Amino acid sequence: GWAGNYALGCSYISLPWWCGQAIFGELDRPVYFILPILYSIAGLGIAIVNDFKSIEGDRELGLQSLPVAFGIDGAKWICAGSVTLTQLGVAAYLYSIGESTYAAILGGL
Repeated sequence: GWAGNYALGCSYISLPWWCGQAIFGELDRPVYFILPILYSIAGLGIAIVNDFKSIEGDRELGLQSLPVAFGIDGAKWICAGSVTLTQLGVAAYLYSIGESTYAAILGGL
């Protein structure tokens, strides 16, 4: 479900980012918290991809993974939407803090 996929995305993205920043830099700017949290939302979409492999088993076990709960098409759009909207959100955030070049590059991807 939502919580498990977000937790997976967070553990793959935010936690390593924060640990690396804490060891090799400082966690002294909001950007060091906001970007990893936003990218963890993209990690949600990436984690959903793994759920497609086990739809039959999830149904048999009564697990409400997103492909089971929303169907293959619904989960597909949630997956793509979470990644795309996160990228747009990060570009908007970068623009708002004066990093317009990076925002434009990211928006162009």
